Amino acid sequence: MISSFLLCPGRGAYTKTELGTLHHLEERLGNEGKELLDALEKRRAELDPDFPSLRDLDRAENFRPGLHLIGRNASALIFACTLLDERLHRSKAETNVIGGNSLGFYSALVLSGALDPLSGLRLISTMAKLQEKGPKGGQILWTLMEEDWSWSSKRKATLERVLKELNRTDPEASLRVSIYLGGHVVIAGSESGIRNLMAALPPIKLGKRTFPFRLAFHGPFHNPLLKPIAEEAMKELSDLPFKRPRIPLIDGRGYVWSPLWSDPEKLRHYTLWTQVTETFDFTSTLRVGIREFATAAIFCLAPGSSLRAPLGHVESWLTKGSPFPFRP
Repeated sequence: MISSFLLCPGRGAYTKTELGTLHHLEERLGNEGKELLDALEKRRAELDPDFPSLRDLDRAENFRPGLHLIGRNASALIFACTLLDERLHRSKAETNVIGGNSLGFYSALVLSGALDPLSGLRLISTMAKLQEKGPKGGQILWTLMEEDWSWSSKRKATLERVLKELNRTDPEASLRVSIYLGGHVVIAGSESGIRNLMAALPPIKLGKRTFPFRLAFHGPFHNPLLKPIAEEAMKELSDLPFKRPRIPLIDGRGYVWSPLWSDPEKLRHYTLWTQVTETFDFTSTLRVGIREFATAAIFCLAPGSSLRAPLGHVESWLTKGSPFPFRP
């Protein structure tokens, strides 16, 4: 069986085109899929009794952004799809290392064995619930890429200049790079900061997309604004049963949590505090996974294909020996 590197998607992965993904995965897995999803549905009903079931969301006639993209629905849907897809993956390849982007790190915790599935769902539900009451703000996506996948030092300089100026004129903007995403960057900040940033960055057309654009229903994730959320999470989830992972787990710094020596309490602190309030460097997750583990295959788990572009960017730079936009 071939070796593989698994990647778990973050918020925004479940879109209109993914409607029905969970149902499809459950059918393909048969009884195993039904039993896992039944357990997740039962736990979700306990955690979020006023919210629709995952099956009802997934089998809805139409995709409704105001329903499907809100935190407690989107996060749980993506988490469930990822867990079921990993069960299918087991017949294709051996998993040697796991990583995830943003929310996907929570899924990766479960797939690595650091948390059980029901505790993972509790983690996701609790974080989404806390963020609903947290500081207002959002995220935008910006690109440093050219059409040939080389990165633009001019755009990098523009972004750094704009961020410095907007943070100077509005000290409460808290505009920071939220996620390094291959040739793209996600910026998080306060509501006023995001509005000003959208107006200040020049529009860029790349393929079918125009940058910058605001990510719908996203808060100021991976940003110091979320320190109050992290404080509450540390209290509410102090009993979450973290363990050493069974499979090497790469976090949002490119650090590898090894089955041999990882400290579960340090993993708890990273999960509930560090990656909540600091930049999530998914580019380094990819770079370390590709370079250090050299697996025969890399799989982007369901739903969606949002991780394929940053994966392609990083693989291209490593193959060509190109420098990275923000990291060596």
